[in-house]
Amino acid sequence: MDAAAVISLLVGLLGVAVGGLALRLSRAPGWRELQWFGAVALLAAGHAILATWGALAGGESAAALVAARGRFGLSLLVIWAWMRYAEACCRTRAGRWARALELLLLAAAAVAQLPGLALGGLPGRAGLGGGGVTPAGFGLLLPCVPAAAVVLARFRDARRQGLHAAGVLAAGFLVPMALLPAEAGVRALGLDLPVPYELGFLASVALVTWASTLRFLEAIRDLEGLRLRLESLVVERTRALADTQEALVRAERLASLGQLANGVAHQVSNPASVVTANLRFLAENLAADPDSGEVVEDALAAMRRINQLVRRLADAGRIAAAPRPTAAVDLAQVVERAVAETRPRLPAHVALDAQVAPGLRVQARPEVLEQVLHSLLANAVEAVPAGRAGRIEVRAERRPGGVRLTITDDGVGMRPEVLEHAFEPFFTTKPAGQGNGLGLPISRGIVEVHGGALWLESAPERGTTAVLLLPETAAA
Repeated sequence: MDAAAVISLLVGLLGVAVGGLALRLSRAPGWRELQWFGAVALLAAGHAILATWGALAGGESAAALVAARGRFGLSLLVIWAWMRYAEACCRTRAGRWARALELLLLAAAAVAQLPGLALGGLPGRAGLGGGGVTPAGFGLLLPCVPAAAVVLARFRDARRQGLHAAGVLAAGFLVPMALLPAEAGVRALGLDLPVPYELGFLASVALVTWASTLRFLEAIRDLEGLRLRLESLVVERTRALADTQEALVRAERLASLGQLANGVAHQVSNPASVVTANLRFLAENLAADPDSGEVVEDALAAMRRINQLVRRLADAGRIAAAPRPTAAVDLAQVVERAVAETRPRLPAHVALDAQVAPGLRVQARPEVLEQVLHSLLANAVEAVPAGRAGRIEVRAERRPGGVRLTITDDGVGMRPEVLEHAFEPFFTTKPAGQGNGLGLPISRGIVEVHGGALWLESAPERGTTAVLLLPETAAA
């Protein structure tokens, strides 16, 4: 066995190994196109093994001619397999003319196996080993030219689609194809040299391996970026889930408070009415005794506060138990009505300015949203101390995630320890008998039931801003 035959045999064995490995790797997600390079490698391996067989059989023997015809057909099939590999890399479906060209290559490879059609028996004519190429054989090779153009065009399209290693793959196709004519010269001259086509296949394997390595590294980088984005998304979604869960807990607490308030109202209202009626009766009959009348008036005031507290709790429960609204409400109209009802009760030293652009539509029940605005506006008015001019501003704007509505005053502001407990039920800084500490908790519960959020931004002597973030919705 000469050196050329040994090299061809080694290349054939390498091709079988590479082809098997490529077919195995093609089962991995995203690497399906390697099945076609596996086909290229196995066909090239068959080409090299037939070259070894022809060399061992002798260039003039019938076996050498059979091997030569087989190599001729495999050369056409290699180009067909490269067409399919390039198509898979480009991730597009071939047109009808490309499919017709593939069928033409397959038919040419089959026809070339007819004795004496593609290859003659004269070894001196530029043959693929064992015999020369006939004019009919050259005709069978003609489809290789447009097929090569299709392969290169597909690799170009693959590069445009983001496959950066497509140029390396194109070089892997061109090297053995360019060396194929040189093989004819080696065979024609009868030189004992390594077959150029087989050596070109080695270069092709090296280039495709390099391209696959580059793609693998790129996939690793993309996977790492995806992992980082996924971790960030998980953290963000976990935080959002925690916020949503907290809002649900608050809404459930508000609903439970409302149910309790309804029961308390039912149990307290009737006895309270009796006590109130009796106190009024006593007040009318004890008018002559100033001290007794004062005691009765204090008792009546306490009963009025009890009745007011029960009504507030019952209202909160009713609101929390109501279904979540789905209609779109014009925020400007709701703010306009709330401001119009607040203005007549404004002290002379407080100015109120509301500017809300039309077209901001939120998902809320208008009467409930007005109740929240009344409570927040009342807090803003009370925050401005008597004896100096004050200003309250109402603004609204579209923000990512909804509509942001702010009510800002330039009052005394809140200390951090007060701001921390501002939304706790029954917490108040007002004197006894002037506040029940339910305005802000109920307002926040109402807003969160509507899918929004409410918080305060404040500092001592710098005023307070109540911020409402309401879900925006399209017009009904």
